[in-house]
Formats: sequence, structure tokens, C-alpha cells
Amino acid sequence: MTHRDEGRPSVGPAPAALRAAVWALRCLGGRWQPSRRDTELLAARLESRVLEPGMVVFAQGQVPDGVWIVRNGTLELVSGTGRRRVVVGVLPPCGIAGDVPLLLGRPAVCTVRALTTVQAVFLPAAAFHTLLESSPALARGWLTALARRQSRAQEALAETLTGDAKSRVARLLLREARNGTVHCAQGTLAAMLGLRRPTFNRVLKEFEREGLLTVGYRQVALLAVDRLQHCAQQDNG
Repeated sequence: MTHRDEGRPSVGPAPAALRAAVWALRCLGGRWQPSRRDTELLAARLESRVLEPGMVVFAQGQVPDGVWIVRNGTLELVSGTGRRRVVVGVLPPCGIAGDVPLLLGRPAVCTVRALTTVQAVFLPAAAFHTLLESSPALARGWLTALARRQSRAQEALAETLTGDAKSRVARLLLREARNGTVHCAQGTLAAMLGLRRPTFNRVLKEFEREGLLTVGYRQVALLAVDRLQHCAQQDNG
């Protein structure tokens, strides 16, 4: 080995690991362009995981053992138990969980569990901290993504707390839709708004009668987005 090759791994990450790293970096969003070195650093540390429905990723009050990024399926964020159980939100593909409590060095404020079968990539806690410390570009990209998620969370909270039931349901459906469909159980959606299940179902049935959407098993297909947007802007309370 020559002096130039010292300190370099003899074999780089596998192509599949590199593809997973490229995808994970895209989930951070923004216009930044990670370098080949940053991509390889992440690829060397990512692990593929599969979660079955109901499996707990990490619990409220515990420090996560790493960062999770959803590739397929949905994770649910829940605070409290029993009658005090509140659905804080759901994470679709590209959703990220675990990084905030790890950065703060504090236990998680909610439980994260699999709503469906979930395929995810996992970054162990030690590797997460090492990556951010060794790559200023990755640190900036991750912090920008956190700021963007915080902004969306504040907007979602404002939408949840204001308006009558119809406008709140319309805003939630528009926000959670992916390619025109909301893949989530009605009970979870009702809990995200703090509405009683009968109230939420009544609004859905009214929207369905008006031809705005169709309701299926664990999904709501939006048929008239423009009319739903009009409903979202109304407040008949």
C-alpha cells in the first residue's frame, strides 16, 4: 500500500448501501449537495430493518438507540396511554424519528410504533453523533431538515386547534395525503385532531356523500382536492 492509500478502506460500501444512503440524504430535503465522502460515510453505517405492525421502535421516556428513516409503511407517534393516549402524528416514507431526543440528550416525549409493516433504515446513536461531528455538511443538512420539520409541526398544530370539525378534518386530509390518498386508520386520524371517533366519521361520511372522497380500509382517497381546500378554509363554528 502506498502512502496515498493509507487510512482508506480497501473496499467501499456496497452499491445497495450507497443507494440507501443517497435516498436517506434526499429525505433530509433542501438544496444542499452531499459529497461522495459524506454519502460513503453514511452508507457504511446504515442498517436495514423491518418492523411488524404494533412493534415499538422506542418508548416515551426512553432515549432512542438510534435514528430511524421510513422507506415503506407508516410509523405512529403516541403520547400517553389508555384514555390519555394522544396521537401526535404519523411518519410516512421519508419520515425521521429519534434524531431530536438524541441531539438533545433527553428521553423521547412520545412512543413511536409501527402502524403497518415498515421497511426502514436505522442509524445507531453512536454512528449518528460521529457522522455529525465528522462532517460539517451533514450537520448543516440535518439541522436544516430539523428546522423544516419544526416549522411544519407548528403549522400542523395551528391547523389542528383552529376551525370547526369540517375545516379541521379537511386540512388534516390534505396535509397527510400522499399521491391523493391518506394511508391511515380513521381512529388514528381522529386522535390526531383530538376529535371523538363518531364526530370524525360523521364528517368523513358527509364528505363522501358530496363526492369529495372515498373511504376504504385504512385509507381515504381524495377525489376533489379543490373542494376540500375550500372546506379547509371555512369555519362554520
